[in-house]
Parts: sequence; structure tokens; C-alpha cells
Amino acid sequence: MDPTLVEESQGAKQETLSVNTSLNSLQDRSAAVLVILSFVSLFISYVTSIFVARSLGPVGFESYAVAIATLTLLSTLSESGAGKAAIQILPVYQASCKWQFMSGFWRFSIKLVLLVSCTMGLLVLLGDISQQRDTEDHAILIAALFLPAAALSSVFIDFLMAIRAPILGATIARLVIPATTLILMILGMRFMRSFTAPDAVACFGIGSVLGVVLAGLAYQKRSSAELVDASPELDRPYWLRECLTFLTLATLASWIFRSSVIALDLLSLAPEDVASFAAAAETGGLILLLSKSTDKYFQPYLAVFIERHAWSEGNAMRKRRLIWVGATCTVFLCIILVAGKSILRLYGSSFVSGYPALVLIATGCCFWSMFSLAPAYLKFSGLNRLVLIVTASGALAMITFTLILGYWWGTMGAGIAFCVVLTSTSLTFLGLARKHYLKQMRESAGVGSTSTV
Repeated sequence: MDPTLVEESQGAKQETLSVNTSLNSLQDRSAAVLVILSFVSLFISYVTSIFVARSLGPVGFESYAVAIATLTLLSTLSESGAGKAAIQILPVYQASCKWQFMSGFWRFSIKLVLLVSCTMGLLVLLGDISQQRDTEDHAILIAALFLPAAALSSVFIDFLMAIRAPILGATIARLVIPATTLILMILGMRFMRSFTAPDAVACFGIGSVLGVVLAGLAYQKRSSAELVDASPELDRPYWLRECLTFLTLATLASWIFRSSVIALDLLSLAPEDVASFAAAAETGGLILLLSKSTDKYFQPYLAVFIERHAWSEGNAMRKRRLIWVGATCTVFLCIILVAGKSILRLYGSSFVSGYPALVLIATGCCFWSMFSLAPAYLKFSGLNRLVLIVTASGALAMITFTLILGYWWGTMGAGIAFCVVLTSTSLTFLGLARKHYLKQMRESAGVGSTSTV
């Protein structure tokens, strides 16, 4: 063999190894920062929740909690799947230098989100104004006013994740917005004569407005010169189809995590039992922030790996993510087991009864967090219908088992239903993703052998 060819081949291998090592190092550093930001966000969010509960009292906190839950749910619907679709679509466009489509998708997403969020916000405002309510109950009205800002903030942050600026996006989402909300609440409590639930919701909304401004400016600044100069081109049928799929998945997933409290409220349980389960669900679900942050970092890489059939690189990335997320979930679950009762006691002594449910909920959420990249892999591989079927089945199973087991065993039964459904859904996605991945690997090996011959 020609020595020159051997040297070139070895040089190419060394260069590839260097690139892969650099990418792995970057992923390790980014994953570590994302984990830290997730824990900071957990702390700030929990402090805010306890602060509001102690400051507003039970009635005010209930109005605040319902308004924020409504805002969160409507914000998910108002996003119209645009942010999630961006994480799948934009990395592929960027890798293919399709700047005109990236520019078009940015404008398409803003118009879509504004149209849907303003329409939904107007409907909520009209419904609230038509009813005679106390001051506390107008918290939902304030939430509706900030609905476009909340939706755009989330979408813009997803755009930052899509162009691989994960630390910047996570800093805005996990640090700037929640910290701003808490600081405004403290200032409002300090200087306002009467600080009510609508005021607290307004603080949350102002944080979202700041998030829109910062994320929008950051995206414009991080965009390449080619993207800035590109003339927008549209592919509405494809974009609408992907957005609708992601919207459906987000709605079903939101129902999986939130339907338990609604189901328990339908049963004839004591209000204290429902409240203790709600506190347990909020506490045990904190780890989900970790999977959201890390997924939005790894998914753009995953989309490119699938597009290029770079299965070995994708598998290495999956293993690195599993190490980081698995270690963090283990620490989180240990904290829940050891200090769960003390954490619930921060809400009040009556909430400690939700400890068994807390352990079960935290276990299910840890399973989901560890394997949450599996449904994204299936979705990015074009198996939309399969992902929708499994997610819809999980949502139906959650409400059904919670009603049955909650009727039999109260909050313990609801905790069992949550753990079983979430764990089984996670493992189902994992099995399906692994089966599809191995099939792709075999097909790639077959093509490689044929081309070699």
C-alpha cells in the first residue's frame, strides 16, 4: 500500500478522534453546567412557592397556584409546538446551510405563537370579566394578560437550544426568569400595602417578559451572518404538521403529569389529602426540570446524528447523558428518601402525610428523566404515530388508575398509579427506541458491506 495513503488515513483518523474528544468534552462541561442550573432553578422555584404560601395564606396561595397552573397549561398550548419543532428542524437546516428556511421558520413561529396566545388570552379575559369574582380570583385574568409573553419566552429559549447555545438558554430559563420573579415578589411584599395573588402572578409574568427580551436578543446576536442576510423561505405544510404533532405530544405529556391531582379532586377525599398529594407531586416532579434542560441540549445533536445516520456518535452521546442524569436522579431520590418528610413539613405539618406518595412520585419521575430522550429519538426518526399512541395510552392509564387506586387507597393509591404508569411508559419508549436503533445499525452495516464488495 502507498505510504502516503496510509499517512493520510491515519491523519484523518486522528483528526476525527480529536473532534470526537473535543465534542465529548464540550458535552461533559455543558451537561455539568445544565445540572447545576437545574438545581439552582429547583431551589429558587421551591423558595418562591413556600414564600407565596406563607405570605398569602391558604386562600391566596390557592388562587396563585391555580392561576400559575392555568398559565403554564395555556402557555404550552399557545407555543403550538413551535419551540419543540425548532429543536428538531433548525439543527438540520443549520448543518445543511439552509439559512433561508431557518429565517422563514423564525418568522413563522412568532406569528403562529402570537396568533394562538392572543386568541386564548382574549377568551380567558372575556370569560373572567363576565363573572363577578373577588379580588383574589382575578389572578387568572392577570395570567391571561401575560400569556403571549410566557409562550414566546419558552419558544425563544427553545430556539437558543436549537442553535446550540444551551448554557445561555438555560441561564435565562432556569436562573434569570425565576430569580426575577422571586425578587419582584419580595419587593412587592416589602413596599406594597396589600400584596395579593394577582400581584404575585404579575411578578411571574414580568419575569416572562424579561425572558422574551433577553432570549430574542440573544438569538439575534448568536445567529450567523448568513442567517441574518438570508431571505425567508417558507415550508408551511411541513412546519404545521410537525408543530401540530409536538403540540399534541406536549398536551398529552402535560396531562400525564397533572391529571393525578385533578382525578383526586374528583373523588370524595378530604381537602387535606388532596393538598398533601399536590405538594408531594410538586416536590417529586422537581427532577423533571433536569430532563427538560438536558434534553433541549442533546436533542439538536440527536437530530443531526439521525439525519446523517451517525449511529455510533449518537450512542456515545446517549451514554454520556445517561451517566449525568442517572447520577443526579440517584442523588435526588436519596434526598427524598432521607429528607422528604422535612421538605413537606415546610408546607405545614399536615402535608407530611404525603410522604409515601412523594417517594413513589419521585421514583416515577426519575425513571422518566433518565429515559426521556427515547421518545425524542423515535419522534425524530419519523415514528410520530407510534409516539402519539404510547403517550396517549400513558395519559389514559394515568387518569384511569388514579381514579381506581385513589378510590381504594387514597393518596397512596394515587402515588402507586403515578409511579407504575410513568415507569412503564418510560420503559416502553426505551424498548421501542432500542429496537429501532438496533434495526438501523444492522441496515447500516448491511449497506456498508454491500458498498465494500
